[in-house]
Amino acid sequence: MDLDLVVTIIEENGYLGLYLWMWFGVFFIPVPNEVLLMTVGLASSQGALTPVFAFAVTYLGIAAAITTSYWLGRLIGRRLLRFLKGKKRLESSLEAAMGLMDKYHMLSLSLSCFVPGARYFVPVLYGISRLPFRTFALFAYSGAFAWVLIIFLLGYLFGDKMELIMKYSDEMWLVILAAAVLFIAFTVRKRKLKSSATEVE
Repeated sequence: MDLDLVVTIIEENGYLGLYLWMWFGVFFIPVPNEVLLMTVGLASSQGALTPVFAFAVTYLGIAAAITTSYWLGRLIGRRLLRFLKGKKRLESSLEAAMGLMDKYHMLSLSLSCFVPGARYFVPVLYGISRLPFRTFALFAYSGAFAWVLIIFLLGYLFGDKMELIMKYSDEMWLVILAAAVLFIAFTVRKRKLKSSATEVE
């Protein structure tokens, strides 16, 4: 993605333009989310954007996109699901989302942010299942924050190596996903041990 395009959007529309671009662009712009986010990070590193504002606006835009997916699932989920199942290009992404949900249950909302094909399908499926919004928000927004932060920093620090990063992106995300699962498992186990120790006392 052309760095000048990001700068032009900001110059012509301000940070509101960046927010709307991140919100709706992820659905309509045929460019991987990682490339969009890394480009914003790169623009911030070169002084075209204020890093803190750029990160905050980017995160809020992605959070809005995930929330939109949830409410689409909740409001028109059954019809949307029938439509998606009829599209061969989207069917593999839908299957990936269902696989994540079966394996990780609620944590799939957080982990799905790191899986390109499932990122916006998992919220749709939880919307269809009518998961309470507060529960959805807790898991989805925390996962989105971690994902946006990692990609933004990659763009900020190594944006000039974007092609190399994207070339090995699958391997990189497998490592990050495995680390996230291990960290969550360790945290949950630690809390259970602490709770057990408290009950014994």
